[in-house]
Amino acid sequence: MQKVGSAMPDDRHNPQPSSAPALSEQSLADLLQRFLRAPISTARTLHAILTAAPGAALPSPPAAGTAADSIADPAAAPPPSPPAGAVVTRAQGQLLLYGLAILLCLLGNALLRSPGLSEPPAGGVALLGSGFCIWLLAELLGSGQSLKAQWQRLDRLAKAGRLARLLPLLIWLGAAAALLAAMSAPPAAVLGLLQSAGGSLALGGLLWVAIALISAWLRRRAPHITALAAWVQPPPAASAAPEPRARWGGISSSRLAIFALAAAASLLVWLNSGGNSITLPGILLWLLSAGLWAYAFAPLDWGAGEWAAGRLDPLRRLPAQCRQHRWALLAFALIMLLGISFRLTLLDSLPAEMTSDHVEKVLDAHRVSQGEYRIFFANNGGREPIQMYLLALLAPLPGLGFDHFTLKLLAVIESLLTLPILLWMGMELMGREDRRFGILVGLLLAGLVAVSHWHTAITRLGLRIVLTPLFTALLLIYLARAMRCNRRADYIKAGLVLGFGLYGYQAVRMLPLVVIAGIGIALAVRQISWRERLTYGVNLAVLVLVALMVFLPLFRFQLEEPQHFWQRTATRLLGDSTLSGTADGLDALGETTAIFMSNLRDALRMFHWEGDLSWFHNVPNEPALDLYTGTFLILGLAALAARLLQSRDPLLWLLPPMILIMLLPSALSIGFPIENPSHTRTSGVIPVVYLIAALPLALIGAQLAAALPRRIGSGAAVLFCSAVLLFANVFNTRLYFDIYPAIYTRSTYAYSEAGAMLRGFAESDGAYGNGFMLIYPHFWDHRAVGINAGQPLWPNSVFLQDLPATLDRARQRSDSFALNPDRDLLFFHSTQDSAATQQLREWFPEGREQLQQSHHPQGAYMLYRVPFLGAGDLDEFIRRHS
Repeated sequence: MQKVGSAMPDDRHNPQPSSAPALSEQSLADLLQRFLRAPISTARTLHAILTAAPGAALPSPPAAGTAADSIADPAAAPPPSPPAGAVVTRAQGQLLLYGLAILLCLLGNALLRSPGLSEPPAGGVALLGSGFCIWLLAELLGSGQSLKAQWQRLDRLAKAGRLARLLPLLIWLGAAAALLAAMSAPPAAVLGLLQSAGGSLALGGLLWVAIALISAWLRRRAPHITALAAWVQPPPAASAAPEPRARWGGISSSRLAIFALAAAASLLVWLNSGGNSITLPGILLWLLSAGLWAYAFAPLDWGAGEWAAGRLDPLRRLPAQCRQHRWALLAFALIMLLGISFRLTLLDSLPAEMTSDHVEKVLDAHRVSQGEYRIFFANNGGREPIQMYLLALLAPLPGLGFDHFTLKLLAVIESLLTLPILLWMGMELMGREDRRFGILVGLLLAGLVAVSHWHTAITRLGLRIVLTPLFTALLLIYLARAMRCNRRADYIKAGLVLGFGLYGYQAVRMLPLVVIAGIGIALAVRQISWRERLTYGVNLAVLVLVALMVFLPLFRFQLEEPQHFWQRTATRLLGDSTLSGTADGLDALGETTAIFMSNLRDALRMFHWEGDLSWFHNVPNEPALDLYTGTFLILGLAALAARLLQSRDPLLWLLPPMILIMLLPSALSIGFPIENPSHTRTSGVIPVVYLIAALPLALIGAQLAAALPRRIGSGAAVLFCSAVLLFANVFNTRLYFDIYPAIYTRSTYAYSEAGAMLRGFAESDGAYGNGFMLIYPHFWDHRAVGINAGQPLWPNSVFLQDLPATLDRARQRSDSFALNPDRDLLFFHSTQDSAATQQLREWFPEGREQLQQSHHPQGAYMLYRVPFLGAGDLDEFIRRHS
């Protein structure tokens, strides 16, 4: 490891005084010559820093009076000797550029967060762009020698192919520019720009395929030319060996029996999942069918016994692995502590109150616990079922119940399970050639998400949204393996994850597009034979079939009730508008397309400029990323761009289009563009965005370790990465715990206080059947009151004019909500409902009215308590007023 600042002892202890001439002695011509030489000298010095081998000396700038041709032609004279004590390695030079890029992006990101601006400030955008370019320059110059060596190892035919591929790349860049222009263009010009972009994309694709075909033909015509190095190192030996090609004659009778059992199980699942209902044995059979299909499509040499033995080997090696990576395990434990603290602190009181969305989930889960097994919960716009079934399993545990806290606790558990999956994802995606670097990326990815306000806010909201990052990360792990190695097992696992994920949250419906894009990119990027391309297609078909078999019950519901399955998507996409085939329809199509492109622009800007408008799950208009994560996202895009120029790894090429695909659930809100950008519908992009943000952090850590002595470098890397995570944690916790609560509370109602009041009334002089809520516009949801009282099915919500008839029905009930005439009556009603006050006083003059104050901004409500009437007086009241 090179030391910084090494020098000869004489230079270190006896520095010579400077003998620079005074300014007055310099002629004007000499000053002008030095000024003109400075940019050239600086460029040469920078190039020498970043391309020299580690430990190489930094050339000093030419002295005054050096000839201009010696500056332009380095070979004309030997480079001057380095000044004493000035030894700069390539890693140190890159660190200087990295630091400058970070500073510029931090300043730009801070400018974008300036309040009161209607458009992103040009200065902030320019600073972000400058930081991006400087980081990209550092990456390219730092890898200049490897790029040069790769180019020199190519033969003439390979070089010609690389140069020819620049043409479709330039065409695609033009298409991207047209798409960017369409995001801000007037409606009349959007369709033309999109047509131009589409034509350019198609033309570039055709040219790419033509160049590949011509290159393959030339290779066959010139067999003596040896195909040399690819853009990246060869894959590991385990993935390099192709799987043996299966032949139908090699399929055993037991495998055919598994096929038959899987088909029979799926048929039974189909027959027993009609009418949006399934039985508990049907659920077990559905899970069994998924396992049978996975076994049926497994490689022919796969066996359950060998698989089990293979799972035991890592367990035996686990102690040694833990000792080897003990510092990584310690770091991940600290990251988990940060995540647990952020997600559990004040969980019982923040978010404080329920909304209709929470009520629907709790009631649906309660129905599941009562044996009502639905496949899709069509109420309130439609909901996928996994969260309701998990809540039904969690609620009966001691100390829990069907309430708001249990709903939030379940989401926290799912959120914390996501963190180790993200660690695994970072290791899998970025640790292919360098396992230690992959571990570092995975740790930083998990750390950034652990302290993320975005992920924590959708977690503590308690809804099923938090399942989307979990399933997206899992799918990306297996899809990356499938794209790189084309192994059947990875496709099967990806199909299982995709199939089950479609039962999680609506945004997961975009993941099939990610799978198609990923396999398409692998076919385009990897240099493989047509036979191997065919196996990609076969394996993709297996993935689709496995996912479809898991999706089968929901697929039947979609066929039976498409209006419910697509309700939320259709309303957000179309609103109330329709398109016709006339000229007006074409105009409407242009306007719709313009809205979509504008939505896509806003969705892309939500990371740094203006986020979700909703108060429900974030501070309105606050960007999705904090100041520090947003900064490293820009730098991560530059680092990713540098890798795309050097690598044929198809996974890296998938990440940019995957961001666009996972933004579509929000950008497609054409009927209600005010709902875009949505931090909930774009939650599937969280794993990708935070992975890209973790990449430059990991690069800086690696460069610090390389540029400084071993212990100092490692300590500096740990200190820097820890500081970024802690700064982000402070920023995000302040946003969530200091600013968000007041915004959320202003828009909700004091259901918890009302529920506690109802519970206290029922446990003292009343009963749950003796409490009633009078309906009034913009007043409470009585179901939320009942849930907070511990009675999710409390039914006593009534219009004032229907109160006598409701009392009559209530006294005839035989369940826990029966009215007891020998106990008091309690009526909740709005402070604005003066008619209720007057009518209750007229009907029950002996009652007492009380204004119930609350710490909640909208918590004040009226209570009217009536002493028990007895059976006779109650009958008389009902007879007189019915």
